[in-house]
Amino acid sequence: MKKYKESVAQFADYQFIQLNPFDAVVCLRKVDTKAFEVVNFNEKLPSFIKLQDVKATNAEQFFTEQCWLQLSNILQQEFNIDQSLKECTEHKVKTFAVRVQPLEKSVIAVILREKQNEVEPYLQFVEEHISPVLTTDLQGCIIHQNVVATSLLSKEHQSLIGQNIFSLLENKYINEFKLLFAKTIEGSAFGMPKCMFKRQLLSKEPFYLRTHPTYFNGEIIGVHLFVKDATSFMNDHEAFYYLALMDELTGIWNRKAFKEHWLQHLNDKKQNKQVAIILVDIDRFKKFNESLGESKGDELMRMFSHRLRELCNSKCSLYRYNSDEFIFVLKDATVNKIEHTANAILDALKQPFMIDGQEYFISVSIGISLSPADGKDLETLVRKADKALFSVKEHGRSHYRYYREDMITIFPNEALMEAHLRRAIEFNELSIHLQPQMDLTNNSINSFEALLRWNNRKFGFVSPAQFIPIAEASGLIIEIGDWIIEEVCRYQKEWQMKGYRPVRVAVNISPKQFRKENFARKIKTALKKYNVPPELLEVEITESSMTNVHETFSILTELKQLGVYVSVDDFGTGYSSLSYLKRYPIDIIKIDQSFIADITKDDKNEAIIKAIISMSHNLGLEVIAEGIEEPSQVDFLKRHYCQKGQGFLYNKPLPVETIVNKYFVS
Repeated sequence: MKKYKESVAQFADYQFIQLNPFDAVVCLRKVDTKAFEVVNFNEKLPSFIKLQDVKATNAEQFFTEQCWLQLSNILQQEFNIDQSLKECTEHKVKTFAVRVQPLEKSVIAVILREKQNEVEPYLQFVEEHISPVLTTDLQGCIIHQNVVATSLLSKEHQSLIGQNIFSLLENKYINEFKLLFAKTIEGSAFGMPKCMFKRQLLSKEPFYLRTHPTYFNGEIIGVHLFVKDATSFMNDHEAFYYLALMDELTGIWNRKAFKEHWLQHLNDKKQNKQVAIILVDIDRFKKFNESLGESKGDELMRMFSHRLRELCNSKCSLYRYNSDEFIFVLKDATVNKIEHTANAILDALKQPFMIDGQEYFISVSIGISLSPADGKDLETLVRKADKALFSVKEHGRSHYRYYREDMITIFPNEALMEAHLRRAIEFNELSIHLQPQMDLTNNSINSFEALLRWNNRKFGFVSPAQFIPIAEASGLIIEIGDWIIEEVCRYQKEWQMKGYRPVRVAVNISPKQFRKENFARKIKTALKKYNVPPELLEVEITESSMTNVHETFSILTELKQLGVYVSVDDFGTGYSSLSYLKRYPIDIIKIDQSFIADITKDDKNEAIIKAIISMSHNLGLEVIAEGIEEPSQVDFLKRHYCQKGQGFLYNKPLPVETIVNKYFVS
């Protein structure tokens, strides 16, 4: 028994035989001229034929005398194919087709298939096909090879059974084949004009590869691969069809393929589950083409599409819809699967793209529509996904949103979201992103704004525009606000210990948190706990926090006594801004992005901004412009001596680790 276990362990690589859904398989090792040792067998073998002792390692003791007598005669031949074996019982006679295939060294696989069963007629066209045919499971592991394939391989004493089809392909064909393989296990047959195996297996020249889904008991369990002469493809209308469906630049499915595959989906009566259309748009890709040039821009696009393609599987297909828009079609789309895919897309872009030794970062915005909830017509679904995408871009980019009309089914009610929000800190779901503030006088960065992000285990990424109002209304904003202050101070301490240069971090404070009578004391406690110099913390409040004159003055005075900076966010959107500047101890004014966006379009906006900057300077206040996206806006602000600016032109809000690597460790 010990010897048997050692033998099985030694040949663990042959576990692939368990995957064969058609045949009974036993692996034997030749010990001497007539003796064979059993090293492995699949579960189907005992159900196919009677065995004498399943624990025996000696083949003669493993099989019954009647069976082994026939098998030993077959094994003495030079791997003849399609021999017969008969098993006689009191009730009937079973006839098996037997094939012997070499694996490696002295190991062989004996494959038995019962004749006249339900499998044999279905596989007959494979076995009798004039071309080599390989059969794989859903992961690409080869579990069967037909007579022609075995004959060709036997000449070189090789077998492909147990190997992964992807590892056998020449590298330049792998990506294209992965696409066809994924589509095939969805139920369609495809042709690939040129393909080649390593070591010129099965063919000395590139061949035409045809894929067909493999069915067993009504289910797709793998893929049949037909290796044909490449010239047969050139006379096939499939050549034009295939090339017309592929995007020339990236090699993935194009818009035409997207439409055709959707029609196939609609015509499939078995498809009754939810499907998600996930529209992915590259944020400001035009700037990459302008900076890099068309050739390098194309190279970046190919690298980008390759990362997206890695996320595809049998239920998830990728298409290039427009120049910088891609669409994933996700079948059997549950909320968890949708959000896993959306998050996987965002995660795949966290690492930089290298062009000529330089790092480039790409961010995307994602809009999602659902079928049948949002409709079945493809144009309607794409339009709704595009509306969701537009909403993402309006709220900061680099996240995802569902089409708004269906939001109620995705986020059942605010009460449920509030319940999850109450556990967000406990489950470590909250995180801080930092957005750099550029010193416009010398193009340096010595301050950041902290922004809150929530990645929930049920809803995935939730936009601040959605959960902040809930936190405000429920009072959770106070606890969350305290957590943010604690985290920022902890980061400051960590950076200080690592010897990084000191930077100021601004923390947004809600009106409810600001008005708490112990607010200033909490700030003081956090600063003392982490030994943070107070000038490295900025308390950012809104005009709506300052309606009570006496209360506001008292709180701001306490904060100034601590030594922290105080800034007023969204300046100019309130109703009595000028009086605040005169009355309260404020250090910084932040010009609302709505003014900045229209600098070059509206003369009145220009006049207002000039007045704000001039007035602030006369009062000794620093001015920061928010929402900068265009160089022309920077030029205007510099001309009028605005000290700082922040916005997507410089960088979006980034995770703390990314900020550290980009701005501190360099």
